[in-house]
Amino acid sequence: MKIREMIQACPAVHYAGRKKRIQRCRHIAAVCMSLILAAGFLGGCTGKEKEGGDAGGSVKGRYVEETVELPISEDEEVLNLTRSKDGNPVLFSHIAGTDISRYEYQDGKWDKTSVDWLNNLYKGTEIYPEEIQEASDGSQIFKGSELNGTEMKPHLAAGSDGKAGEELKAPFLEEKDDLGYPMITNIQKDEKGNYWLLDFYKSKVLVLSPDNLEVQEEINSVQCFSNTQKVIVTDGKGNMAVNTEEGVFTVYDPDMKEKGKVKTDAEGLVNLCGDGDNWYLFSEAGITRYTLNNDLSEVLMDGGMGTMGSAIDVLSGAVKGQGDDFYVLYRQEKTGSVSLMHYIYDKNISAAPEHTLRIFGLMDNQTVQNAVVGFQKAHTDVKVEFQTPGNEGNVSADDIRTLNTELLGGNGADLLLLDGLPADSYIEKGILTNLTDLAGEIMKQNDCIETVLKNTVEKDGKLYGIPVKFSVPIIFGDAERIGALESLDSLSDYLKKNPEEPVFGMADQSYIRDFLFQIFQKELLTEDGKVNQERLAALLEIEKKLMVNARAEAFEEMNEKETRMGTAVSILQKGVFYNGGNAAIVNHPKSAVTDQIRSLPGMMIPYALMRQLSLKPETIRDYYVPHGIVGINQSTKEKELAEEFVKYLFSQEAQGARLDDGLSVFTSVLDGLKEEADSEYAKNYTGMTGWKIDGEEDIEFEMTYPDRQEVEDLIEKTSTLKNPVIQDYVIWNIYQTEADSCLKGDLDPETAAKNVSQKIDTYRAE
Repeated sequence: MKIREMIQACPAVHYAGRKKRIQRCRHIAAVCMSLILAAGFLGGCTGKEKEGGDAGGSVKGRYVEETVELPISEDEEVLNLTRSKDGNPVLFSHIAGTDISRYEYQDGKWDKTSVDWLNNLYKGTEIYPEEIQEASDGSQIFKGSELNGTEMKPHLAAGSDGKAGEELKAPFLEEKDDLGYPMITNIQKDEKGNYWLLDFYKSKVLVLSPDNLEVQEEINSVQCFSNTQKVIVTDGKGNMAVNTEEGVFTVYDPDMKEKGKVKTDAEGLVNLCGDGDNWYLFSEAGITRYTLNNDLSEVLMDGGMGTMGSAIDVLSGAVKGQGDDFYVLYRQEKTGSVSLMHYIYDKNISAAPEHTLRIFGLMDNQTVQNAVVGFQKAHTDVKVEFQTPGNEGNVSADDIRTLNTELLGGNGADLLLLDGLPADSYIEKGILTNLTDLAGEIMKQNDCIETVLKNTVEKDGKLYGIPVKFSVPIIFGDAERIGALESLDSLSDYLKKNPEEPVFGMADQSYIRDFLFQIFQKELLTEDGKVNQERLAALLEIEKKLMVNARAEAFEEMNEKETRMGTAVSILQKGVFYNGGNAAIVNHPKSAVTDQIRSLPGMMIPYALMRQLSLKPETIRDYYVPHGIVGINQSTKEKELAEEFVKYLFSQEAQGARLDDGLSVFTSVLDGLKEEADSEYAKNYTGMTGWKIDGEEDIEFEMTYPDRQEVEDLIEKTSTLKNPVIQDYVIWNIYQTEADSCLKGDLDPETAAKNVSQKIDTYRAE
């Protein structure tokens, strides 16, 4: 089944044909264990008990995560998690459409029953089940969809075990608009029999009368970006909560009167459940308890200590157990798998783990964050803190200077992600540990792309940093334009002969600025780090010409808007080889296009363009871009633990996680991408992508996963890569600042080049 969804990006607009998780943007800060407040939640388990005989007298008690084995068979699909009238967790599943089963979990066992009223009601139909919720009286409400021509038509039904069910023929379900039938998500039934559901497209919660199924109440809801987003929640005590605005759930009593608000600061997909007195929020941050109209909250469990902090497991449902425990359902979309976790308070375990391992990086890294979760599960006595500056990659030179001061003083994090950091300087100053033996052990135990591991942070035959993932820069398009990019001189000669030709078709200023600096860096910086001012001035002059030819001004308004909204991304996030105007090659076929391939989804747009124009990709100067370059601080007091974490980063479990933040350094995992290209998930992903900008003809083309042959060709190219793209963020920041002043006309190229040279000399001397 294909579900409509619109995802907008500037200047492109994508129309995807499958439900997708929202991109989760976050920064990880150190979480003080004192925030994990169990006090007051359990009468006899305050989190402050001391175990007799404990030599250290340490504080005891915290929430822990346990896996609940699921009862479903291989061909069953879990629909959702809900709660029985007796307070037990309930799972609904289906096989081949409407063959629906109910599983109730009690005393550590699953009790399975068939949902006969629903199976009989829709027997012989092609209605695809999507969600079943159970009300406080034990009755059930069902939501499904049926393909009606080219549109999906929603169906609602209600019934209970042992009784006949009925189709709920609500009049508004037949009302079509420009988008077709309403898209219904989030269904609930209150204690008076009213049906609550979300009109996804209109961002409205509708309350239907059980008598005539007419809409008796409309409540504006937060705008949803995923059909898995939980907007309507019942506490099983007669109260309903609706996510009415960002970070706010409004609670209504049984008479549908506003009772109060629960205000949160959670981001991304969240789940809420209640017990009549309290509301519990489940998010990446963990489990947090709230009370109505109270700005204070209690963090019961840090999300980083369990699956909630995982980068691949998506929160899909949460219910409170019989006591002070919780059950949370997670999904992994690419694998189609689900898992159920039980969170219980263990009064005998230390409130704070015995060891703390600190990781610092300039920006978040999904693979590392996911490994943090897995590592902590296997090491319950370890708390791993992944710290970033907290400004989404927009790091200042002062941030790095502060870090350098800490490291030189023998402090700082135990592990460093060296992306953007001055690794060479750290090696010279003895800050980084020699990882040669550890890397050798990893390569001996696994089939790795050794050139990527060995060439990234190497000096005098020793390794001081090894990348967790990498990406592949590619180039395609007109051969003459690609040839012009071979050197600074060849590009200069080309522009002298073709002064008005847009080498890149269309591109914004930041792409032209950064891409050219990267590929000509060896011509601009000597081996001892000095700037060739004459060559840099020549480059800036060329960039000014290319900006005009590529209509860079057309991107200015978009970039200003992104900056105002706080969504602008840094060089560390987007990569120097990504051009936001690459789709313009359709209108400007005599141009060169570059991109940076981190995953199969990242291949979709550039490979769609190449298919349309019968082009093939090539690598660029045998470049690869390392991601998550992990190094160990020589001054760490947890060296053995740090090495264990590095080993875990290079385990099959961590490398094989279905993440899209880079390609694995394991050849076996890379080979697995071929199977991903052939998977049902990939085959069912269909959609259109469009590109619109003033003064250009609109572009629209089909967007699909790459096929197996395209993936095989990309994997084959990875074996030839040997030159790492390494960027010292401070040097790049100096160059970008002065280059922008030049490109805006505030400085001439010679003065800008002189400023860059002087500032880099000062930085290197510090």
